[in-house]
Order: sequence, then C-alpha cells, then structure tokens
Amino acid sequence: MKAKTVESKLKEIVEKKFSGVSYVSDDWKAIDRKLSKVSLPAIICVMPISGVFTFNHGRVKDKPNCYIVFMDKVPKDADGDENEVIYSSMKEMAKKFISEVNKSGYFEAVEGDIPYDVITEKMSDILSGIGVPLSLKESAYNCV
Repeated sequence: MKAKTVESKLKEIVEKKFSGVSYVSDDWKAIDRKLSKVSLPAIICVMPISGVFTFNHGRVKDKPNCYIVFMDKVPKDADGDENEVIYSSMKEMAKKFISEVNKSGYFEAVEGDIPYDVITEKMSDILSGIGVPLSLKESAYNCV
C-alpha cells in the first residue's frame, strides 16, 4: 500500500471536515489558475519549499514547511469592512483547520503561537483571506 503524502492527508481532512470548502495544492502560479475553477471558500496548501526528513531504523517522517492559505472571494475594490468580514471568517476557518489537523492523528500536535498573514484582494479573481505558515511533522514513520 502506498504511503499517504502530507498533502493527501491535508486534503482528506478538508474533504471530511469542511463541507462546501475546496482544497487546492500546488505552486502559486497554478493555484491562481485553479482557484478560478473551484468553488470558494478554499483551503490552499502552497507547495512546500523546504522541510526535514527524520530517519529512524529504516523508516522516515516528513516535516514540510507548509503555507496554508484560507481564501474567499471579495467584490472588486472592496472596502476595508468587506475585506475584514472575509479575513475574519478565514481566521475562524484556520483555527478549526489547525484543530482538525491536531485531531487527525496524522501529525504531531501544532501548538504555541501560530503566526498568520492577512491577504487582501490578491489573485486573478480578487480573493482575500489569511495565510498560515505551518511546520507539520508526521506522527507515524513510513517505510523507506
């Protein structure tokens, strides 16, 4: 049986726990194209640019440095109040997502201070939300 990737585990969490929310995983350029074809809001896993492998007795854990983005559509030239409604909603979704990641058993618990970036009116389709850098360490070793 093929081992699940970090990205496939995150997708599974979104599909099981976030009804009506799309999941996209790719690089920024491809994400911009994909977001115009999926329903919103969306949880986005920007392909990790770095990470750490932990080897132990012929098994390995992956710990990628991820950037998880929570976005929804806003009107073109949205005012501050309209953007605040969206990014506040996406902050709530991010909190729930991190809680579900912790409950999944796939990763070691995400704890402590978790920074986030507010993203306003980005991408081709004028989206706002937040981005959360996460370092997700798998809780079980996969065979090499």
